[in-house]
Amino acid sequence: MIKRFFKKLYKLYYTSSSERYIKYIKACGVKVGKGTVVLDPKKIQVDISRPELLEIGENVFLHRGTIILTHDWASWCFINTHNEFIPSHGNVKIGNNVWLGENVSILKGVTIGDNVIIGLGAVVTKDIPSNSIAVGVPAKVVSSYDEYFDKRKSVYVQEIVDYAKAIVASGRQPKPDDFFDDYPAFVDGRNWDKYDYPYKSVFDKEQFEKWKKCHRAPYNGFMDFITSILPSPNQ
Repeated sequence: MIKRFFKKLYKLYYTSSSERYIKYIKACGVKVGKGTVVLDPKKIQVDISRPELLEIGENVFLHRGTIILTHDWASWCFINTHNEFIPSHGNVKIGNNVWLGENVSILKGVTIGDNVIIGLGAVVTKDIPSNSIAVGVPAKVVSSYDEYFDKRKSVYVQEIVDYAKAIVASGRQPKPDDFFDDYPAFVDGRNWDKYDYPYKSVFDKEQFEKWKKCHRAPYNGFMDFITSILPSPNQ
């Protein structure tokens, strides 16, 4: 009883933050690169039964509901039909700069390359090559990484405009706080310090400096953005 209590207490501790969870699985023997984040450690399942078989690279985002398995126990059924128990396990390797959507499952024997995005609810049963987007059950490559980048870059501003118009249609005036992660439409290196947005939640210091130099917002500040989407007085 006491042992179970302290085990439960320890689990509450190491699932209380991304940093603690990563420290825990690394202590168990799992290789984890820097910059990797666990969004919700209480709702994730990482197989540590054979930690030497699991390697997670740098800057990997493990979303809520992630399941990573280096083994399965399905051969338990063979005991009933063949009087045999046959172990089953394999390596799982996740490369660098990988995003897992919510409720992604990665099964044993799978390698995921670098610069990969796995869509929500996907079940990864086979290798996913670098620089690709994969979705579905089982997960299949549907786009290259660069194609997806180009697509998102071509539509994100219109999505933000549509959001702002939806706020106006609801009967209220849009505020800067409404756009806490939509700021690239009107913020860049020229005016970032005028807005109290959570830049650190997206960029590290080096990345932010590069972004300020490279990014050019299509609108010159929040008021320019809002003015452009509000109906004219004559309408």
